Amino acid sequence: MVSNSTLLSTNKILLVEDNPGDARLVEIYLLESDLQNCEVINKITLGDAIATLETGEEFAAILLDLTLPDSRGFETLERLLAKFPQKNIIVLTGFSDKEMGLRAVKAGAQDFLVKGAFDSDQLSKSLRFSIERMKVLKRLEETQRMASIGNWEYFPETGEFTATDEFFRIFGNTDDKLQVAGEDLHEENCPLAALKEVHEEVAITGGVKQDLKIRQKTGAYRFVSVQCNVRHDENNHLVYQGIIQDITERKLTEQEAVKSRERYQEVFTQSKDALFISTFDGKFIDFNQATVDVFGYTREELEEMRDTHKLYYPQERKNEFLLKLKAQKAVKDFGISIAHKSGEARECMMTANITVTDDFIGYSCILRDVTELRQAEKMRKARDMARQGAQMKEQFLASISHEMRTPMNAILGMSNILMQMNLPAEQESLVLNIKNSSDMLLGVVNDILEISAIQNGKVVFENHPFDLVELLGNLTSVMQYKAQEKDIYLQIILSPEVPRYISGDKLRLNQVLYNLVGNAIKFTDQGFVKIYIEKLYDIGSSMQLKFSVEDSGIGISEDKIEAVFETFTRILRKDRVFEGTGLGLSICKNLVELQGGKIGATSVEGQGSTFFFDLIFETAEKVGPDEKLAQEPVFELPADAKFSLLLVEDHKMNQLVACKTLERKWANIDITIADDGQVALDLLKDNNYDIVLMDIQMPVMDGYEATKIIRETFPPERASMIILAMTAHAHVAKDGKYKEYGMDDCVLKPFEPDDLFQKISKYVKQQ
Repeated sequence: MVSNSTLLSTNKILLVEDNPGDARLVEIYLLESDLQNCEVINKITLGDAIATLETGEEFAAILLDLTLPDSRGFETLERLLAKFPQKNIIVLTGFSDKEMGLRAVKAGAQDFLVKGAFDSDQLSKSLRFSIERMKVLKRLEETQRMASIGNWEYFPETGEFTATDEFFRIFGNTDDKLQVAGEDLHEENCPLAALKEVHEEVAITGGVKQDLKIRQKTGAYRFVSVQCNVRHDENNHLVYQGIIQDITERKLTEQEAVKSRERYQEVFTQSKDALFISTFDGKFIDFNQATVDVFGYTREELEEMRDTHKLYYPQERKNEFLLKLKAQKAVKDFGISIAHKSGEARECMMTANITVTDDFIGYSCILRDVTELRQAEKMRKARDMARQGAQMKEQFLASISHEMRTPMNAILGMSNILMQMNLPAEQESLVLNIKNSSDMLLGVVNDILEISAIQNGKVVFENHPFDLVELLGNLTSVMQYKAQEKDIYLQIILSPEVPRYISGDKLRLNQVLYNLVGNAIKFTDQGFVKIYIEKLYDIGSSMQLKFSVEDSGIGISEDKIEAVFETFTRILRKDRVFEGTGLGLSICKNLVELQGGKIGATSVEGQGSTFFFDLIFETAEKVGPDEKLAQEPVFELPADAKFSLLLVEDHKMNQLVACKTLERKWANIDITIADDGQVALDLLKDNNYDIVLMDIQMPVMDGYEATKIIRETFPPERASMIILAMTAHAHVAKDGKYKEYGMDDCVLKPFEPDDLFQKISKYVKQQ
């Protein structure tokens, strides 16, 4: 037990007494009592006492004389209670004022003592009770504060309103308690106006219990639970008594729980993934619409199904899933197949967790249908493999092109050199056959590269005005000698309706016609080859032209006509073998269709064939000199010209061919040979050359890298020298990639001597 002296050792007593003798008597009585170490603070006016209390200093009790210099009689108590209704006040009265003491207790004082009639024991007893009451009230107040509970009383007849501190805290008035009169309580602006409806309902029902939303003094809103009833006090006055509790946190938690449940329900019902709860025996407890969609059964069928696990397969995967789930308590991204009601297999991924409650043991599962995703992945892999295959094919063809063109450069180059010598007739014939065979092989390589470029979408079509009559004349002059060798009549029949000047891709039209006319001559041993051009339709400022190539050749059987346009398709005859790759007609078909045209053929075996195609061209005005495709001016260096040339080439035979070809053209040419790009750089550091022939693909350092170093690091006079690329890569020459590395022009291997001479003459003259 805690001793009384310890319990009261720090208690302060506020004595409000203007008579020094009475004040001293109180102090003596306290010294004689068992209340030790009480500190008495004496104030002689009510104003001083109120000022002291307003500082917040705590007092165990207030001994109040009702007759003071600044206040007299019962008004003294009323003024103090109005300011501090919760303080423990013991009123000091005279013998004649005993009735006033009783009245004071009824008004709110804790006790009263009659001056001259109390001793130290009575004083001690009254103070002790006051102190204990204060402590009880403090504990009650603390309890209310912890529970956020306050209470109030309202006397409608007098307008008196009292409430605990926690009541005012709930309403947001912690600094200064509201001074509320009966008439104020029913004003809209009164912070406690929410109690108006409570009191009105209590007046009818006698009691009420409900939750309210109130607005605090700060403007914030709080949720409160209110209980209120009505009774009559001992004076038969009506009094409303109420308890209020702040339940904001609980309400917010409940609201969040409701929102959480709503969000869960929304996710559960709207999720595209199947969500379900199942027993380990496979009985569904709950599931969403997506589950119905994945399994294909109706909701009623799934609810009645005793074992949905029978729809999982293969059997060993189902068993593995259940074993892992029970052992690990959770399974993530487990692949399994689901048997849809339609019989279709659905590939799924399962993520599951064991669920245990008081009356249930099972698992909750998210099942995602990835059938379409897997199919998309397979298609993507197939697409990637196709792209990779196309890329490998392109790389292979480019490599084959390079590897074939490199030795062919030597063969054709030496054949050209030999053809310029005075050879005996037999030797000249052999060399001519070597050259013709090389030309045929080069044509095969060109066809392979052309079909590869078409299939990889690398063909770009031009649209320029050109002279159709001029194009057909050139075609006739080139093909005429082949037709004359076989005594075939070659004729062009141009409809008068077809304009002479049209706009389109002259190069591709020429390519298609050369292929078709060349085939017609090849497969015709006697008779004729006729070329018809007619106009089908006018389409605004454009027109559709039809080109037909008719021959009297061997013809094609009806079942083979469509096949001749496929790649690597050749016409086979038992009595004769026709040379070719089977790519020409496929190239024609692609070139025509890529321009929006159509191509086809009719034929009677043994009587001849007609190949035809149509294309749309724009109408063009007469092509003037500036509108014709620019002709490369002819440059010619005299045979005795003196200039220096650096040949950068790793292939020995091509070194020999280039040197012999150039030396036969210019006797005074000074040729230096470098076996790779690094050797070329070393030579260029100490020597000047008029022109450089740079092979691209070489060991140690290729031509691209060597050219880049020359352009970026050499002194200006050497960095600006003329560099011609020499390459067996046909696509490099076509797409102009060599220019990106600073090369001025390109010569394609196997080179035509005149083409090489022309380009060297052009750039050396410019130098």
